[in-house]
Amino acid sequence: MNRSHLTAISILVFVVLVFTIGTLASSDETAPEASSSSEPELFEVVVRRVTAQPRPAVLGLRGRTEAFREVLVRAETGGRVVETPAIEGELIAEGDIMCRLDVDAREAALDQARADLRSRQLEYDAAVELSNRGHRSANQVAAMAAARDAALAQLEAARQEMDNILLRAPFDGFFDGRTAEIGDYLRPGDACGAVVQLDPILVVAEVAERDVAGLSIGMPARAELVTGETIEAQVRFVERRADPATRTFRVEVEAPNPDGLLRSGVTADINIPLQAQPAHRVPTTILALNSEGELGVRIVEGDDVVRFVPVALLSDDGEEVWVAGLPEPANVIVLGQEFVAEGTRVRSRREN
Repeated sequence: MNRSHLTAISILVFVVLVFTIGTLASSDETAPEASSSSEPELFEVVVRRVTAQPRPAVLGLRGRTEAFREVLVRAETGGRVVETPAIEGELIAEGDIMCRLDVDAREAALDQARADLRSRQLEYDAAVELSNRGHRSANQVAAMAAARDAALAQLEAARQEMDNILLRAPFDGFFDGRTAEIGDYLRPGDACGAVVQLDPILVVAEVAERDVAGLSIGMPARAELVTGETIEAQVRFVERRADPATRTFRVEVEAPNPDGLLRSGVTADINIPLQAQPAHRVPTTILALNSEGELGVRIVEGDDVVRFVPVALLSDDGEEVWVAGLPEPANVIVLGQEFVAEGTRVRSRREN
């Protein structure tokens, strides 16, 4: 081989040796890095530290307005209706006449009772006079006294029967719903009309058994009627027995209604402030459900391990909610919570 060929072969061998030595050296240098990178990298989440704050709780109920009192005025004696002086829908006072029945023979019965009483009284007076003279015994005087008292009782019964022809309002209220007109014959127990007392007005609702323990008589309340009125009220009654079908308790709040403008049977939302309780305010977006369907929040504990904590939703204010059940304080995951599961170890970073 000539000199040029030997030179080319020498250069080629040198290049191969240099490349081989460089490759081996680079493999030795990167080996520790490869072994170190074999460890899994922790997922980073952003956490927010939240502390409990006293939150004024409000119990919201759906209910309706009711009259304070409502009765059907019924006849206590039979007779034909001859007058209906009360105007339907107008305010009437206690004792006002709603319906008047025909007198019929009641006036004659009353006159007869008066005459009987006068007769029995004269007989009694004569018996006393004769007894004083020694011509009547004490037993005879007592019998005359009994006869006089019986006549007095008959007179009182005749007066009561006469008074029963007047069907009067039992209390101040509105004459609401006439059920008898002139010419109708009312038997004992038949109704003339309804009287409704709307001052004060009641707003009634049903409260769940888990909430009834927080209510007491006299607590302030506010009711918003579907007709647009807002009324300030207070709790007047909390039922002691639950409805067997719904397991709820009847609650009544009352409010003044001097003009009678608020009507019975109107749908209303009732808000009753309760005692303040500690709660955490967190973003709505971090609420999640676990595999069992429980609502909760993912937090990071002290050893950087993710934990799912079930919470109770107290109120929703839009972008943030009040919840109960978190530890105090709590590092809630606000970014990355959807990519981690309970028990996962993470690298946490505080929210800016």
